[in-house]
Amino acid sequence: MNITTKIGQHFVCGFPGLTIDQAFRDAVRTHKIANVILFARNIESKEQVKRLCDDIQDLVRKECGTDALIGIDQEGGMVTRLSSDCTNVPSAMAISATGERSSAYDSGVITASELRALGINCDFAPVLDVNNNKDNPVIGVRSYGDTKERVIEYGLAMAEGLQSVGVMAVGKHFPGHGDTHLDSHLALPKILSKRDDLEEHIEPFRSAINAGIQGIMSSHILFPALEKEELPATMSRSILSDFLKGELGFKGLVFTDCMEMQAIARYYGTVEASLSALQAGADIVCISHHVELARKAIDLIQGALSDGRLSKEEFSLSTEKILQAKRMLAQQERVDFSVVGSPGHKERSRLLVEKSICLVNDRGFSLGYKPLFVGPRLFNATNVSNPDDFLSFAPAMEKLLHGGSIVVSDDPLMEEIEEVAKRAASYTSVVVGTYNGHLFRGQLALVERLSAIGIPVCAVALRNPYDLSSLPSSVQGYAAFAYRQDVFEALAKILTDNLVPTGILPVTM
Repeated sequence: MNITTKIGQHFVCGFPGLTIDQAFRDAVRTHKIANVILFARNIESKEQVKRLCDDIQDLVRKECGTDALIGIDQEGGMVTRLSSDCTNVPSAMAISATGERSSAYDSGVITASELRALGINCDFAPVLDVNNNKDNPVIGVRSYGDTKERVIEYGLAMAEGLQSVGVMAVGKHFPGHGDTHLDSHLALPKILSKRDDLEEHIEPFRSAINAGIQGIMSSHILFPALEKEELPATMSRSILSDFLKGELGFKGLVFTDCMEMQAIARYYGTVEASLSALQAGADIVCISHHVELARKAIDLIQGALSDGRLSKEEFSLSTEKILQAKRMLAQQERVDFSVVGSPGHKERSRLLVEKSICLVNDRGFSLGYKPLFVGPRLFNATNVSNPDDFLSFAPAMEKLLHGGSIVVSDDPLMEEIEEVAKRAASYTSVVVGTYNGHLFRGQLALVERLSAIGIPVCAVALRNPYDLSSLPSSVQGYAAFAYRQDVFEALAKILTDNLVPTGILPVTM
């Protein structure tokens, strides 16, 4: 294996369409990029993604002489990339709200079975972040909860389920993204906690390592207590080599989060930081969107190996570790394509959704004969979301339960709020969906105003449950954890007394 082929093993890259474009084919041929990440942009149907994965493997085997790692962010809930004819399980926080560890294991088994059948062998999940910052804009319901104990209990069960079917689980975002108020897709967060205080966030990763998780993904966050220089974890040798590999004893693959995120691209440069990540101890660098940046990084790394800036010995050991992981995954038992989106999987996922919904503020709410449904569209609250232009809470609920509907702005102002209140007065009740209302506070002002018009009001948190922390005393509250059709259907059952909500809120309000 020549040096370019070895370097290509250390990159996972993406492309824009439903088929492999010529630019990506050329990059695999010339720069031997041997791993791929898939997004919703690459997936139209289960048959299409199966063909795509077969094409990726054929290309990489021909040009690189090894299998490809084909990865995906299939966490569940708001971070799911598969099409609707597959099974997309609920989010981490929803799974935790069921109160049953077996729910997390089952969600891992369902997910891994479908990924394996499609040809995907690596899942960038579970999220092992402890979401103890209510204003965290990017983690939230992606976390199993706000304590290390809950994250360990459910996160490790998810990883166990994934790996039991032969999919590599990659815990993220080391050493913890839960206590941030910035999104590293857009900025460079800094966590100023002292070393002892970071233990709450480190412990889930330590436990996952001891339980045999096969992959860990680094975060693009500054941790002064762990790294004295102004370097994020992804680029820190102190964090990745000395701490993760040394003190914590991790022997699996270390992946970077995407190097095109602004925390890296704006402050360090994607190409240069890719070299720094490998010098720090990362095994695989993720460049998700522009393969030409990966080509430039590979050229830079080839030079660094030649002039000694990158240790040839460490690099060779890392390459062999990647190849061993690929051989291990190739030996896993095949999964028949018929499981993908099967009735059995869909039913198990539906039951998980129904078990997850939490009654937060019981006020004996009744729809009456003419309910009004109000809420914002599904907007792109963070860069990890999959916006769906065809899904809208209010009209979807009206279709399920009749009555009326109003779609409001993402962050409504007083003039709009007053207009909604005026229209609502002619209805027997109002059901208000919120979507990150604790950050887009006009939504909470709308709930407050509607509570004053004299008819029953119900608020449903369609993402982070923190929206319900300051409900007016008269307002019924439900935490639903996701803006999805299966959630709407479960809510319709609850609002018509055909389902009793049994979820247990997994965070402190």
